[in-house]
Amino acid sequence: MIEGTVGIRKQDGALEGVGGVCVSNGREVVQTEADGSYRLPRQPEDRFVFVTVPAGYEAAVSFYVDLTQSESFDFELRENLESQASEFSFVQVTDIHMSLEGRSITADLVADLDQIHQEVGDQVRFIVATGDLTNRGKPEEFKAYTEAVATSRLPIYHCIGNHDDNDPDALGDHFMDVLGPTYYTFDYGPVHFVAYDGVRHSWPGPDHQADWLRADLDLHRGRAVVFLVHFPWGISFYQTFREDEIIASLSGHWHCTRVFQDGGTVHYNSPTLCFGGIDQSPRAYRLCTFRDGRLETEVRALDHTGAFSGISYRADAANRVGEVIRWDGETPEPGEDWPLFHGDAGRTGAIASGPVPPLTSAWKAGTGGGLHCGSPVMADGQVVIGTQDEDRPNSGSLVALDAREGALRWRYEAGGSIKLAPAFEDGRVFAVTVTGQVMALDAADGTGLWTYQLGDFSERWVYMAPLAWKGRLYVGMSSHFVALDQDTGTVVWMRDDLGKTDWIASFPSPAAWDAYVVIGFYGQPTNLVVVDAATGRTVWANDEDKSFRVTASPVVGADGTIYAVSGRTQVRAFEAETGRVEWDASLDQTRCMATPALAEDRLFVPSGDGVLHALDTASGQVLWTWEVGESLASYTPYVRGGHGALVSPVVVGQTVYVGAADGVLYALDIETGQAVWQHDFGVPTLSSPAVSGSGLWTGTCDGFVHAFSGA
Repeated sequence: MIEGTVGIRKQDGALEGVGGVCVSNGREVVQTEADGSYRLPRQPEDRFVFVTVPAGYEAAVSFYVDLTQSESFDFELRENLESQASEFSFVQVTDIHMSLEGRSITADLVADLDQIHQEVGDQVRFIVATGDLTNRGKPEEFKAYTEAVATSRLPIYHCIGNHDDNDPDALGDHFMDVLGPTYYTFDYGPVHFVAYDGVRHSWPGPDHQADWLRADLDLHRGRAVVFLVHFPWGISFYQTFREDEIIASLSGHWHCTRVFQDGGTVHYNSPTLCFGGIDQSPRAYRLCTFRDGRLETEVRALDHTGAFSGISYRADAANRVGEVIRWDGETPEPGEDWPLFHGDAGRTGAIASGPVPPLTSAWKAGTGGGLHCGSPVMADGQVVIGTQDEDRPNSGSLVALDAREGALRWRYEAGGSIKLAPAFEDGRVFAVTVTGQVMALDAADGTGLWTYQLGDFSERWVYMAPLAWKGRLYVGMSSHFVALDQDTGTVVWMRDDLGKTDWIASFPSPAAWDAYVVIGFYGQPTNLVVVDAATGRTVWANDEDKSFRVTASPVVGADGTIYAVSGRTQVRAFEAETGRVEWDASLDQTRCMATPALAEDRLFVPSGDGVLHALDTASGQVLWTWEVGESLASYTPYVRGGHGALVSPVVVGQTVYVGAADGVLYALDIETGQAVWQHDFGVPTLSSPAVSGSGLWTGTCDGFVHAFSGA
C-alpha cells in the first residue's frame, strides 16, 4: 500500500494537509482527504506515485516520488497565486533531438531557451516540451538535456517521444530515470493539462494509461483540457474523449506545421526548435495564450542573426489583403499563362523568352495571410496564390491579384492552409489544403464550383501542388491519390495502395508526359511511380529504401526522361516508359524540397546547403555550381543556420532566376552560373516565381507578392 500526505510545509516543519488533490500510482486516481492524506494500492510494476498539482500551487520539490528510491510518499506544495489566473500564456517547444553528435547540442538548447526568455519570458508562465527531447534516448543525451533545461528561468513540463525510447531494452527507463513519469497531469488556471505518453502502447506488458486517464478526466469535469502529446493523431484517437472538454492538442513528431479544428478541439502541430523542419518550416516555438475559454497561439521563428527573429507566420499588420505598394518600375505585361507550379505539366520551370535582367520592382501586394513555400500561378492576367496560417484553423485562402497593377480581384476562404501552389486550366483555379480539401473555383471571380475531400481530413498532410491537365485534376497523397473530373469533381480513378498512410511532409507534385502521370513521394516505400493517366494503372514503380525517398517534384523532359531527386541530393534520370535508370549523379548535399528546372540540355538542381548545380542532362555531369549567402532563418531540414535554402528555380531564355532564405532573388547566367542581377527583399523567400511576358511574380515569407518587370 502507498500512503502519504499532500500539504504545505509550515514554519514549525509540519506538513499541513491540502484536501481534494488528485494522486495516482499510474492506474488508479484518488483525491486526498481533508487532512491531505491518501492511500493507493501498490503493484510490483509500479514505478511512481504522482500528484496533479492544482491551480494555486506548485510543487516545492517534485510532483512525483520514485517508489524504487524513496521510503517517503509525501508531497510538499507551496502557494503560487499566479497559477490561479483566468488568462495566462506558455510556450510549446518540440523535437529538440539532443545529441552529442551535432544534431542539437547543449549550447544550442541553452541559446534557444535564452532567446525565448528574452522575447516572451515576462509574459509566459511555463514551457511544455512535447517529445523527442533526445535523439537516441541515451543516458548521456538525457544528461545533456537536463543540463540545458536547468538554465531555464521557467519551469518545463516534459513529454516522451519515440526518439526518447530508442533503446529497445529500456522501455522508457532512461527518460524516467531523470524526468519521472511518462504520463501525468497538472492544472494551471481553469485548464487541466494532460501529458500523454504516445509511445507506451507499443511497449510489451500491461498498459494502464487508458484507465488512469479516464479516472483522471472524470475527476476534473468542468475544466478545459489541453493534451500535450508527441504524436499528431487524428480524430480516431480523440473521439474517445468526445464527452470531455478538450479545447486543444499540442504535438510535434513530424517536424512540420499544421493546424485543424475538429468540433470544439483545435489541433496544433508545431515546428522543431533547434533546426529546420522537414517541411522547411524555420526552427521555432509556439506561444500559447489561454483566454476566454480557448487557446490562441502564434508560431515564432528563431534565429541568431536578428534579421528574422520573433517574426511569426501570422500576417504582419502591414500585410493587409488588397493593400498595394507601387514603385516607379515599368508595369509588368503578362503574356501566356503560367498555369501550374513550375510552369507546365512536366514541372520543367522553363520558358524560351520572358523578362530579361536587370528587372525593376513594380509593386508588392499583401495577401492577408502567410506565404511559406506557396508559389503563384498566372491565370488569365491574374496572379493567384494560396496562403497559410499556422496559428488559426480554417484560415488559409486563395488570393487573385491583377498581374499588371496588383489590385485585388477576389479572395476565397479555403478553410485551411495551402502549402504549395494552385493550378489553372480552362477558366478554373484548383487548390488543395493541408488537410486534403480540394476545391475548384471560377477563375474570373473566385466563385466556388465544387469541393472534394481526400479521405480523413485529420490524417491528411498535403504539401504538394495539384496537376490540372487535359480536363482532369490529379491530386492527393500515397494513401489517397485521385484523378478528378474538372467539370464536376467526380472521381475518375483512385489509388489508395501507394502507401499505408501519410508520413511527413511530401512536397513532390505530380507531373505528366504523353499518356502518363509521374508521382513522387517522400516518406513512403514507393518513392516514384508512373501511372496510366486514363486509368491510374501502374506502369512501373520504385520501391526502395529510405535513401531513395523522392524529396522534390519529378521533372519530365520533352523526350520523356524523368529526373528525380532523392536523399542527399541524389539525381537520377529514368526512361519514362520502362523506369530504366539512364544515369545517376550523387551530389552528396543536404536534402532539399525545391524542384529542379530543366532547360534544353541542362538540369538546375538546388540543394539544402544553398548550392545550385547545373547538370548536363545527357550524363549527369556537373557543369557549374553557385552558392547563396547566409540564411536569415533555419529552413533546411535538420540544419541549424548555414547557407540559405533555395526556392525551385525557373529558367527564362539564358537566365536562371532563383530566390533563397537569405532574402534575395538572384538572376544567374545559364552558361556560367555567375550572378548578373539581384534584389534584396530583406525577408526570406521560398516561393518559386511565375514568369510571363515581361513580368516575374513571387512571394516572400512576410506574406507579400512582389511583381517585377524586365526588358
